[in-house]
Amino acid sequence: MLAIPADAGDFTVKWLNSALGDSGCLGQSKVVKCSARVSKEPGQTAEIIFLDVAYDSDAPDLPQSIVAKITSQNPMIIQEIIANYDQYRRETSFYRDFPDPGIPVPDCLYQSYDLSAQEFVILMRDLAPAESPSWAASEDQIVVALSKLPAFHSKWWNQDLLRGKDYLVQFDDAEFFTLAFTAAQIISENLPKIFSDCKATMELMAVAKEKLPKMLSFLASRPYTLVHGDYHSKQMFFPTAKGGHFSVIDWQFPFVAQGAWDFARLLNVCATTPFRQASEKLLLADYLAGLRAHGIESYSMDELEQDYRMGLVISHMINTIAVGSTDISLVVTECNALGIDWQDLMFYRTQRSLIDWQVRQVLDDL
Repeated sequence: MLAIPADAGDFTVKWLNSALGDSGCLGQSKVVKCSARVSKEPGQTAEIIFLDVAYDSDAPDLPQSIVAKITSQNPMIIQEIIANYDQYRRETSFYRDFPDPGIPVPDCLYQSYDLSAQEFVILMRDLAPAESPSWAASEDQIVVALSKLPAFHSKWWNQDLLRGKDYLVQFDDAEFFTLAFTAAQIISENLPKIFSDCKATMELMAVAKEKLPKMLSFLASRPYTLVHGDYHSKQMFFPTAKGGHFSVIDWQFPFVAQGAWDFARLLNVCATTPFRQASEKLLLADYLAGLRAHGIESYSMDELEQDYRMGLVISHMINTIAVGSTDISLVVTECNALGIDWQDLMFYRTQRSLIDWQVRQVLDDL
């Protein structure tokens, strides 16, 4: 197996020719020059390297700019996050098996993963001139991103092949969700040190952990599909005046679950509470209409709302773990630069939605 680069200096001309040659991207061409620069924005669980590449021919399809995603240099991330949640294997496997998932994704040029070393590399075509709004998605961008979900989810609706891929987090994976909700419940006990109003979350995470077997039983009765798992605007690129197209990145947590989970994640992390409250029902109706337009007709609004409530629980569990086990200072810095209240983004928006939708009562009644 080709060695996996550990830093920018490992992306040599020789290495790129081997990697791109193995994947069939080069054809008869060769890389003759490569310069690497580390992204100014550090990733939460991986490092990002930009590669400027020149070739010995003028083949128009060869990418001049490549984005490389490699193993985090932070040992804590590897020990506490990657070792438990297996994101590197999940993402490389996703790009290998789903080159056309039904929603725009980056063109993956090469991927490799080493289980024993917990190392990985993914080479992707640069999405520029498209840009990511980071956490500051506009209302129009949120609506656009939600509109992409019906085509994606309908493509994999109740497809048996999803159940055979062990790197996809399955909706009935008791071991995974026990680990996740136990972590969230423990972390929630320390939330008063960070948030002034967190009683609803503390109570919900305790109930969710207690009711997990019944939650999993309920989820097993629901239609399933392929979901991104962390569908928010920082994982998205949108076209600009210079061009580009919509695309979704960071497939480290692809789930086999209910499509409403992706809907809940985006709307309740990225939308302000007033916009969410005013638009939620209409946007859910648009999503359902989109599914029906793609052939999913035996799915009702009542079922969608049930799945949406569970999606809110999953989304807030993810937020709770993120607050307690990752370097939240990165999010704080990004939000401050964007003029966004990070506590609202990462916590209060979804907690408010859980209250609005009476999710605690739903869990109590399971």
